[in-house]
Amino acid sequence: MSELEAFIGIVILFSWVFLMVIVAWLSTKYRRLSVVDFATTGGTLGLLTLFLTYSATYHSAYAFMGTTGFIHTHGLAAWWDNVHWCVLPAIAFWIIGSRVWVLSKKYGFISYGDYVKGVYGSGGSIATALSIVVALVGFLFVLLYTAIQALGIAYLFNVISRGIITFEIGLVIFILLMVFITWIGGLRAVAWTDTVQGIFMLVAYIIGCAWVASAAFGGIFNVFAEAAQKIPEGLYLPGFKGAFTPQMWVSTWITITLGMIAMPHVWIRYYAGKSLRVIKWAAVFTAAYLTYLYILTPALGLTAKLLYPDHPTPDKLVPILLLEYSPFVFAAFVMAGALAAALSTADSQLHAVSTILTVDIYKPFIKPDADERHLYHIERWFVIALGVVVALISFTRPGLFITILAMATAGTAALFPVLVAPLFWKKVTSKAALASAILGEITVALTTFVWKNPLGISSGAWGVIVSSLVLIIVSMTTKLEKSVEECVTYLKAIFGY
Repeated sequence: MSELEAFIGIVILFSWVFLMVIVAWLSTKYRRLSVVDFATTGGTLGLLTLFLTYSATYHSAYAFMGTTGFIHTHGLAAWWDNVHWCVLPAIAFWIIGSRVWVLSKKYGFISYGDYVKGVYGSGGSIATALSIVVALVGFLFVLLYTAIQALGIAYLFNVISRGIITFEIGLVIFILLMVFITWIGGLRAVAWTDTVQGIFMLVAYIIGCAWVASAAFGGIFNVFAEAAQKIPEGLYLPGFKGAFTPQMWVSTWITITLGMIAMPHVWIRYYAGKSLRVIKWAAVFTAAYLTYLYILTPALGLTAKLLYPDHPTPDKLVPILLLEYSPFVFAAFVMAGALAAALSTADSQLHAVSTILTVDIYKPFIKPDADERHLYHIERWFVIALGVVVALISFTRPGLFITILAMATAGTAALFPVLVAPLFWKKVTSKAALASAILGEITVALTTFVWKNPLGISSGAWGVIVSSLVLIIVSMTTKLEKSVEECVTYLKAIFGY
């Protein structure tokens, strides 16, 4: 029976891969050979595609595997941190995304550093230095995040195929597919595949959670009743290990929420909607999607804890539960949903870092006179080169990068004040923003590696606190900058605040 299951698993896996290739290829019918189209689709995404690519981008394999592992390790009460970054990103999409979209239409912003250099443009060389710092921070964290994510997916390839597809082969398949989708169509291909994957992962995950809970304990409510009797400490703070004190709980959701909003592959989607109305409605549907994706996660996480209380690698419990409590074919389809979740994030991240290198580094410092078509081809070459880098990092299976991954949202959270302030506050300056970005990142590093989570507050929250204070203090002591003043005045005239 295992040989038949292996065959079925491989068929499901390659059917999914083939479907993604077809969808990406079909997207090229509408592409234009320009860096603007490759980076942002030229702002042409409709409601369905925009909200699903935004939502799917938020969820990597963590949505399928990491959340269950988190509940297993820390308990349900600590997990509710995730709820905040299901709703708050949608609110940010409405408030921040709308304003960034308006500025992108006025000034032609298409990248992370491009936006920073534009809104702080009156700062001259300071603004240029700031754009480099922001671009490099985003590049570093996102690239390593992509590489480490590929490691987890290679494990799922191995499970679905019953061991026939080795870890190394699974890694190659995933990276080649990620590179192909990004290379062939840029954000347009990424968004189209995200649309298909977003629908698939939502249905697969909800049904998978319900099936396992029902098979193991006879229903969702029975899981909670069993947990209340056997592991009550997991239902309230500070959780199983006592790690989530109130201050850690609050500071963690601040870090995750602000860090995700400020990540380049999320930020770039603010440029992609075809109208302001699409941006706002996409925010509404995003809130619903992100919330309902996780609606049965508590039951699955508690099921994992009840059945495998001392499992050494809780992040791997989802495939174990599916294989034990559901038919193999069904389990394989749900795990393909996990692959979809990972790919929808990984190709978005690869696209974002290639855009950073092209628009924020190559064009201003290597070939300032490059035209649209030239930059389009350069970005595609960067996609291939970065795919090789991701492969090299992944094949070393480095332990150090796990620590760096933990810093990812903390690192980008420290940039949040710099990115958002010029949308609302006329007095913010490029000097203040540069000092804020540098000192914020130094704070994150110190509170991660040297003085870990001082006063029980997460390193990301400390980064936000320091970067915000520096931004305010230095801005109050430096002269107003015309570019920021113009942006705020323009946005206030449109939005009224």
